[in-house]
Amino acid sequence: MTRRRGGFDRFREGVHKALAAGLRIDLSLIIVRTNAHEADAMRAWATGLGVPFREYANISPTIHGGGETLPSQSPEYLTDRKPFTGCPAGVTFFHADPFGRASICKVGREPNIGLTAEGVPGLARLGQIAGSLMLRTGGCSGCKLSATCRVCRPMAQVFQAAKAPLKNYCQHGERSS
Repeated sequence: MTRRRGGFDRFREGVHKALAAGLRIDLSLIIVRTNAHEADAMRAWATGLGVPFREYANISPTIHGGGETLPSQSPEYLTDRKPFTGCPAGVTFFHADPFGRASICKVGREPNIGLTAEGVPGLARLGQIAGSLMLRTGGCSGCKLSATCRVCRPMAQVFQAAKAPLKNYCQHGERSS
């Protein structure tokens, strides 16, 4: 998916080094049209490593800032999301990008911690960042149906920033207020 020759080999090497260093790993298996035929192999690799994993096939909004779903999604793997009941992002795990920026998750990337500047001690601020990103904002403020919402707050904020139609991320639509 990186479209960089050798990218997966470097990723695999990094995972093995992290495990050898005693880090707990939880893999996100991203399943799209171009790799759906490899889903069983991805699961087998994660199982062989002895690490927990989650599968993601519902991917939106696009990296271009729009609210539409990605045409690369694999329709046979799309699932209905369960109601969002909270998330340990930034508390029990974090996301690090290739540039050394740590964030609560792969969706809630701002604000982030510059690991090259702050080092590991900077990670202590992620819990506070997570709390601030879970606040209901925009079209979700005052929603009476939030207990049944299927979209996490950082994802809803990305959709709202993209000015995506409410129907793209809110199963309640106009009924929510």
